[in-house]
Amino acid sequence: MPTDPDTSPLDQIMTLAREIVDECPSCAGKASQIAMWAREIRERRPSRQELEALVDATCQGSVPDDQRKLLIEGLRALVRFAE
Repeated sequence: MPTDPDTSPLDQIMTLAREIVDECPSCAGKASQIAMWAREIRERRPSRQELEALVDATCQGSVPDDQRKLLIEGLRALVRFAE
């Protein structure tokens, strides 16, 4: 399965679960459970907009735009790959 660096691991898991259902109907129950776990994990992770709001509320304009962008991207990466 090719991976897209802009796609989160959870999106890749969801795609794989759908492929499993399509290719192996008898595995649909397990694939559905995997998809459910991925959705539960996603629900606990903040969105980009939430991270932007966090940075803006915390820094209150004291961070230049280029550093703000780097901070947000760093937080996204941390959240995206956190256990």
